This record gives sequence, C-alpha cells and structure tokens, in this order.
Amino acid sequence: MTEERISDSGDLKTGYGRYTKRKIAFIAVCVSAAVVSVGLSVSVGGRDIEFLQVYGTIFNHLFGTPPVQGTVEWMDDFIVWNVRIPRALFAAVAGAGLAVAGAVMQSVMKNPLADPYTTGISSGACFGVAVAMVLGLTALGDTGQYGIVLNAFIFALVPMAMIVAISPLSNRSPATLILAGVAISYLFNALNTLLLVTTDADTLAEVYIWQIGSFTDITWSSIPITAAITAAGLAAISLLSKQLNLMTLGDGHAKSMGLDVDAVRIACLIIMSLMVSSVIAFAGIIGFVGLISPHIVRMVIDADNRFVIPASAAFGAAFLMAADIASRALSDLNTVPIGVVVSFVGAPIFLFLIISQKRRIW
Repeated sequence: MTEERISDSGDLKTGYGRYTKRKIAFIAVCVSAAVVSVGLSVSVGGRDIEFLQVYGTIFNHLFGTPPVQGTVEWMDDFIVWNVRIPRALFAAVAGAGLAVAGAVMQSVMKNPLADPYTTGISSGACFGVAVAMVLGLTALGDTGQYGIVLNAFIFALVPMAMIVAISPLSNRSPATLILAGVAISYLFNALNTLLLVTTDADTLAEVYIWQIGSFTDITWSSIPITAAITAAGLAAISLLSKQLNLMTLGDGHAKSMGLDVDAVRIACLIIMSLMVSSVIAFAGIIGFVGLISPHIVRMVIDADNRFVIPASAAFGAAFLMAADIASRALSDLNTVPIGVVVSFVGAPIFLFLIISQKRRIW
C-alpha cells in the first residue's frame, strides 16, 4: 500500500508538471506571436517596408547615424518611428489591458458573458469624452488630451460606483450585478445620445470615431498613461489571481476559506475600470477583445487565473495587433477603424465559442 501511494504521488507530480509546462508553453507562444505581430504591423501600410528592414530601421534609429533628411532612408525612419511603432505598441498595450479586464470580469462575476462593456464602464467613459468634446467640461478645466483622458477615467468609475452601491440591495449576486451594469450602460448611452443630437456635425463626427474605436490619431504621447496603468493593473491582478480562483468556487465557499469576497470584488472592479478607461480615453470603444480572448485562453489552458491572466494579456495583445494589421491592409488611407475590424472578426469567433463551448472551463 505504501509503495502504491508513493507511485500515485509521483504520477500526480509528473502530471501536474506537464500540466504547468503546457500552460507556460501557451503563454510563450502568445508572447512570441505578439512580438512578431509588432514587426508585421510596422511593415504594413501605404508604403510597404520589408519585415526585416523594420528591425534594421529601429536599430539604426536607436544606435546608428541619423539618415539624411529627404532620402528614402529618412522617410522610412520617419514612417516607422513616428507613425507605425506608436500605433503598434498602443495596440499591444490596449489588447493586453482589455483582455485582462475581460478575464477579471468573468472571474469576479462568475459569468462567461461579462466584460467591461456589459457593465457600463465603456458607456461611462464614452459619455465622459462626449461631455468634454460637446460641452467643453473637463475635470482639468480644459479640453486638451489629458482633460479628455481624466474625464474618461472619472465617468468610467461612475458605473462601477453605482454597481457597488446597488450590490448590498441585491445580496451582491453576480447575475444581478451584470443586469445592473446593462441597465447603467443603457442609461449612459441615452445621455450620450442626448448630447450628440444637440451638437454640430464636426463634433458629432469626432465623438462618433470614439464610439467605434480608432487608432488613427495614436502618437507617442498616447502610450505612457495607458502603458503605466495597464502594467500596474496587470501586476495587481496577478497578485490577486489566487483570490480570484477562490471566488470562482462561489462566494459561500470563498468566505468559508477566510476570503473577504466583497473587498476583492470591489478592488478588481476599480482596477479594471482604470485599465479600460485608459484605453477608451485614447482610442475609443473596442469591443470583443475582453470577451473572446479569455474564452479562447480558458479553452486551451483551463480556468486557473494564475495562468489565465498573463495568457490573456499576451493573447489579447497579439489579437488586437493582428486586427490592426488587417484594418490597415484593407485601406491605405486607414479609413477602416479598428473597432469595425475587431467586430467583424470577433462576432463569428464568439458565435463559434458559444456553439462549441466546453462547460468544464467554467
């Protein structure tokens, strides 16, 4: 009997080791795909630049001699460094942030349909942008870029604050919180529409671009805030991954193990709100990334949030960069917004996931 127990223990350790290696291998593949996607993203556009030449241009810009202005090398350097790299990096950061936010929402709410857009966060942030553009009202007192960003932050937190305030009345049921988020989303959409029907055509066009999501105006100045918030949020969520695993067992089981479920849920919602609003403030609403990325990840590596969180970040980055490559390949003038491409790609993928969903991942 003792020998059999030792043998069984050894088999369990071996099986768990393989199980863990498979998850790490998947994360490594996603990270590699994201790195390759950066090169592909920078090479595609109105002026095609060879894949390997992209890395050579980047290396020469950082460590080589600056090219002579007006030459072909100077033009390539300008396009790569000032136009395409900021867009590619922002796509990677935005994809990672939205995917992690979706994974957290689904774990916290214990609902596979939960994502930042079904809980009113995106509607609140978009309304904040509309308030800044249409009414000229921002928290900083000006309608510059950072004023709009801060407005998006503040109004993204409003739906979360409303959900947290409602939760004691509903015994904090995840299903009820989702429904409350949908109701709040409709409320902010209605307020947003009221603002838009009173404004001029030019402002309406600007706000419309925010509503469908676009990377056209992304520059180097768009990256620091979003990258810093996404990195900090990813680190914080990673530290809470074990608590998220407990929460997936149900609030009752988690509380019996000593977890303060309400505090963890509120902390996760606030972190997620900041991550999503930092993306919306610069690029507008980009749907489906936070919905389908965690689903695909869980289908491959199951539901352990210690691995789902980093895997979702890597997969989301690669997915959104691939969508951005497609959006620019479809039009040399960048007239196809990233939000449209993501919806075209994401909708059929999500339908497929619904049809073939394996209940065991939940």
